[in-house]
Amino acid sequence: MPVPSHRAASKGTRERMSDDRPLFPPRSPDELESPSTGADGMAPRPPDPSSSAPGSTETLSAGQAAPAAFVAPPVPDAGPTPITVNRPEFFVNHADKIINETRKPGILEGSTLSRHRIKQEPIAREGQWAETWQQALDPAGLHPRKHVLIIVAPRSYGSTTLALHLLAEHTGEETDIVKLDADWQTPKVGWLPAEERHAYQVDLKDPEHDRITADFLTMLEEHAGLLEKLGCYLVLNVAKDLWTDHYVSVQSGIHVVHLNEPPLAQSVVEARLRARKAPGLVAYLHSVDKTKASLNRLDAVEAARTADSIMLAWQEHERLTDSSLPMDVPASWSALDAGLAERITSALSDWRDKLDILFGETVSVHGGKDKSLPLEDRCLLLALAVRQSAPMPEVAEAARDLQQIISVDAAGGSGFASTASAAFAGRGLRRRVVDAGAGVGSHDEVVFDQPGYGRAVLTYVWDNYEVMREPLLKWLTSGDGSDTNEHVVDAIAALTLRHGNIGHLVQLGSPTYPVKKELLSALLVQAVQDEHVGRQVWSILYSWASVKERATTVVTTCRQVLSTPDVTTSQARMAMVRLRRAANSGHESAWSEVLKAFAEQAQRPAGVTRLITEVRAWQQSGRSRGAGSAAFLALMSVPGTTTPWLLSDEVPSEVDVKRALQDLLGDIVTAPDAINHLTTWIRQSATDPDTYARVRDGLLPVLRGQKIFKASVSLMQALEHVSVDGDTNAANDFWDRLVDPRVRTVIQLNRDPA
Repeated sequence: MPVPSHRAASKGTRERMSDDRPLFPPRSPDELESPSTGADGMAPRPPDPSSSAPGSTETLSAGQAAPAAFVAPPVPDAGPTPITVNRPEFFVNHADKIINETRKPGILEGSTLSRHRIKQEPIAREGQWAETWQQALDPAGLHPRKHVLIIVAPRSYGSTTLALHLLAEHTGEETDIVKLDADWQTPKVGWLPAEERHAYQVDLKDPEHDRITADFLTMLEEHAGLLEKLGCYLVLNVAKDLWTDHYVSVQSGIHVVHLNEPPLAQSVVEARLRARKAPGLVAYLHSVDKTKASLNRLDAVEAARTADSIMLAWQEHERLTDSSLPMDVPASWSALDAGLAERITSALSDWRDKLDILFGETVSVHGGKDKSLPLEDRCLLLALAVRQSAPMPEVAEAARDLQQIISVDAAGGSGFASTASAAFAGRGLRRRVVDAGAGVGSHDEVVFDQPGYGRAVLTYVWDNYEVMREPLLKWLTSGDGSDTNEHVVDAIAALTLRHGNIGHLVQLGSPTYPVKKELLSALLVQAVQDEHVGRQVWSILYSWASVKERATTVVTTCRQVLSTPDVTTSQARMAMVRLRRAANSGHESAWSEVLKAFAEQAQRPAGVTRLITEVRAWQQSGRSRGAGSAAFLALMSVPGTTTPWLLSDEVPSEVDVKRALQDLLGDIVTAPDAINHLTTWIRQSATDPDTYARVRDGLLPVLRGQKIFKASVSLMQALEHVSVDGDTNAANDFWDRLVDPRVRTVIQLNRDPA
């Protein structure tokens, strides 16, 4: 970026207190945005709480025309202004492509998937899955039967996996496979992309935003014709409860198939074990005692979790026995490890028979002990199920807390506590722990190394005791910071998201609910990555971003999502929109937290690109303070050489650095942060006189002006101990060049910043 050279000292008497010279050269007309697009090259569209659309302050309101990029003045009596076509060959025989390109700014976005990686993922194509697969293909079995395929299936049946594998195996190698995010209020054909040699897949599972209408299907028939011309394919995976027996003509460009059964669970588990380089475990799967564990009636999601449980049991067995893992298939059944076989059988059990007994009605048993657990032991079992392994006093305290919560709710707030004599007359804690199925080490360390059993206990209580759901949530979200661990977060996520319903998650996010911000954020990070409810959770975060009590929680969640190594483009875009909304909400605490999140983004190349987009939108919107100002402050910390990054040639020309700096220095809230960054810039450049001169001369036009005079003086005070080349004092240098000699005797530089 060119930086104007400073004026010689002899011209100092002609320097003024204001200077309107631009810090950057004016842009050429071909750099201006098209009048039909926004600052980021995207067409403005109304905000959508469930989407990544920016807030209303950052888009054109209804009926408001976008500013023209450039307008040629009319020439009198010259007739209509001719239309100039710079590339006439672009228009020849490309009408469909032109229409498609003009639609591009307002369409759904998504991630391009690796065809090879999709093929590597396990899939079980048997039974009804094999039939549905053949129904989706043309008679030759080479390509999808139609260019628009709709797969209707119950949730968790794995229809998305089927769709992606279908596209990976039956579209050309040159075709890009794109998984779209349905960011709309209602399905709109105008938002569906159509580019040459692309195959798109989109899930429609949100009951509030994804319901199919007859009008949508009518428009989709026309869209199918465009896809066919471009050689594109589109697969819509629609949840069965959102498909109300719509009629689609056989002659249309749409083909509908129904997936009424999940894949065979055993085949899914075996395929996943082989894919995870553990074929030796398949033999153990076949050896499982069918009377204790069954894979029947499992859907695709549960089957995948079962494979994970087997892997976990395998790893736990290796850790406890210090034995090697069975990487290869055993030569015979006699070669199976009895301990591992028993552990895998335990992992696959749903434990319902045992839990029916433990949570059955307490009755007197003649000559023996009733196996039904009393209230305090049921609380203990739940505490063990959540924590797995923990010090015994911690487990005991957690069990007492749960019992207290349950008893207070049952007594209408009057409270309950057993007397010391009654407690002393009962079994000791160690005996109760053992009866609940755990072990106790020599140092009173409780070990409940049955993750499958623990998960079964939690879900059993959740499903069978609806009255227990509220106390369970209160208990899991209570306690000090030490309870905000992975086990607790996993337990809450498993329960609240169990049936694809976010009602309990909304409840936890209520400002009146006593849940720690850190715990709620960790839970939300898991929830937004859930393929079944993720979009609904993003919608909640959008609405929470403007609520004072929850804005910082939204920021924390988005900050963690952006810091995830494998964050997708879509997730990053969703997170940035919600950070923008929080910053623009007017809540100072939220703005400060957004600034911290943006500062982290400034340390990564992808984050710098996102921040530039925010700055560009800010400068076009005319807002005083918000996400854009926070983004620019963050960009001031981008790592660079002795020359600050924002004064380098790498900064896009549409970012007006001078204007941004003046806006920040003129704001009493942002001025201190801006001054700190400027001080760092000057201190880093002071080691090289030439670089220092360039930085100084680039900042002088910025620092002139009555509105920022106070900030300029504060900056010079901060530079008091910064020397250039061991000779020149930076504070004096800036003072001599900024202040007119005629007023220096009136205005003195206070050398003490305090």
